[in-house]
Amino acid sequence: MRSLRRQRGFNLLELTVVVGVLALLTSAATGTYEMFQQSRSHTASRAQLGQARLALRAFTLRNKHLPCPDSSPQGDAGRENGGASGCAAGLTVGWLPYESLGLALPDRNARIRYAVHRSSTADLARPSAASAEFSDQDGSGGLLAALARAAQATPVTALPFYKLPAANAAYPTETPSSPDLPCDGGGETVNPAYALIAPGMDMDQSSGNAPGFDTMNNAIARGTALCMAPPERPSSFRYDDQVLAESSTTLLGWLTSLER
Repeated sequence: MRSLRRQRGFNLLELTVVVGVLALLTSAATGTYEMFQQSRSHTASRAQLGQARLALRAFTLRNKHLPCPDSSPQGDAGRENGGASGCAAGLTVGWLPYESLGLALPDRNARIRYAVHRSSTADLARPSAASAEFSDQDGSGGLLAALARAAQATPVTALPFYKLPAANAAYPTETPSSPDLPCDGGGETVNPAYALIAPGMDMDQSSGNAPGFDTMNNAIARGTALCMAPPERPSSFRYDDQVLAESSTTLLGWLTSLER
């Protein structure tokens, strides 16, 4: 009996240790899997942005204007202006018009949000006729002139924009109480020629009609704001979206280099 009691006591202690070790291993495995999932999502988003950028540039070369956003709910139309003719006034943010760009329409939770510079003096989605500033041998003069005006314009928050930290300052360290660089705060305002926002794993667990986007991208994804996260923003425990934004200067330089 004494020997049996000793054996039972030893087995219970051993079981406690084993359970503890298994709990630690499970926790470590879960963390590793989550990191793997986030890394895979990050890679997929970057690949989608690269493909979208190439298709957008090809569209721009072919049509002499940037595409109009897809205004349909959740991007189901897949076409400029939600499939309607023209480009509705004031339509600066919507979904990427996949079918208009010759791309397959992905699942809703993987669709890219798209913003384009459209002002009264520089409408890149529907540029005015060519001016004397640029030659117009292939019909691109209007777009080139609009890009030049957009590049020279004073940045405003009435167009799609993002904020950069003050000169020589690093992006602020993210904390649960202060997750973003405020859209109405200090720093440099930037109006890109266009921007592409690819959702990741919904790290902030937000709800609504754009569940894949995180923190400050939630509002622009839902169509309630024009402010987006800057491309330089690092991934974190609450954010893993990918943003690709091209300036009017960069796009103008690329187009003019093709005409030489």
